[in-house]
Amino acid sequence: MELDKKFIETMIREHPRAPGDGGETLTRFDACPKLFFGTDSLDALLRLPKEKAIVVTDPYMVKSGTVAEITSRLAQNRIEHVIFSEIEPDPSIETVAAGLQVIFREKPGTVIALGGGSAIDATKAMLYFCLRFKSGLMETQYIHRPMFIAIPTTSGTGSEVTSYAVISDRLQGVKIPLRHRSMIPDVAILDPHFTKTLPASMVAYTGMDVLTHAIEAYVSPQSNDFTAMFAVEAARITLRSLPALYGDVQDRTMREKMYSASTMAGLAFTNSGLGLCHGIAHTIGAQYHIPHGKANAVVLPYVVLFNAGLGPYRRPGARARYAQLARKLGMQAADDVELCQMMVLTARVLCEQFEIPTSLADCDVPEDVFYGDMAQNIDKILEDACTKANPLDVNREDLRALLDDLYRGVLTVFPK
Repeated sequence: MELDKKFIETMIREHPRAPGDGGETLTRFDACPKLFFGTDSLDALLRLPKEKAIVVTDPYMVKSGTVAEITSRLAQNRIEHVIFSEIEPDPSIETVAAGLQVIFREKPGTVIALGGGSAIDATKAMLYFCLRFKSGLMETQYIHRPMFIAIPTTSGTGSEVTSYAVISDRLQGVKIPLRHRSMIPDVAILDPHFTKTLPASMVAYTGMDVLTHAIEAYVSPQSNDFTAMFAVEAARITLRSLPALYGDVQDRTMREKMYSASTMAGLAFTNSGLGLCHGIAHTIGAQYHIPHGKANAVVLPYVVLFNAGLGPYRRPGARARYAQLARKLGMQAADDVELCQMMVLTARVLCEQFEIPTSLADCDVPEDVFYGDMAQNIDKILEDACTKANPLDVNREDLRALLDDLYRGVLTVFPK
């Protein structure tokens, strides 16, 4: 099947933002995919059925020879394979459309995503729109979905276990969150070997993304006993392991721990949803080209302050949940207010320790540009599906005050 690339791009661009899965009123917990982890986990590829495979990755994975660790095992298993290596950071609609053409042309039995969140999210979008397009042409029983294997090379997004993907609409300057159970991989392979060359800055960004996932999943209105279990453990591992890994990126034990934390946080938030921190990070990340994990790290303490009703914000919508999480993480204080203050300060101190900016001004966003964009940024944040899942309702006035503090770095933890 060969389709015009412009037609595919239009189909994706006109798709509703962040579609649900249907049946959202049911209480459920998706515990997928099958996980292989540890030193020999890549050998799971030797068990694949002998059908054509497509490896979706980025140019660096090809140039560095990393993709050869995948293709050598496919060759050993006598599996014909094709490499699609056009994935860029924050993958665009155009890239997804190009990859979708490859899937239509090659008709693979297996699709393997190798890379960070960008490669895995792009692959999810390709498969999702492939199935969506075919569903308009034929009955469900005749639609073949390739086996989907995710092999993350960073420990942060948790995309290898989630039903979420984010792609970028460059024309509109927005990130498009997608959600559908069909995007959950069938298999995830977690080999700590892949993260040993990550620079300390990337370790920090992706690790703070894990912490944000865990915290937002725990305080989400859709949280339950199962999501809370994974969220708490993900946060606990991150707080213990991330500083050590940042100090020594070659520490294999800490790399394995952060892989586990990332996957646990992914299992939590794919079932509970996220919140305002991600809603803001999606918008400012796309608008000002700030890496996703870095954007979450900058925003996180301000959103905890806001949701807990601290400082200038007077609606303590999630105060009890933040305090409960703090206690489970071993924090001790006189009352819920002090526990929430400790949560805010923990997020801020980690940013300082990892040399992450603590304001948008420090991210080199020009002041006149930021305030000139304020109205349209507020529109985008309010439309974001993550914002709609926040434990506290958010209005334009809230966001204007919050974004102003975020830009100027005003974090009033202890008001006079």
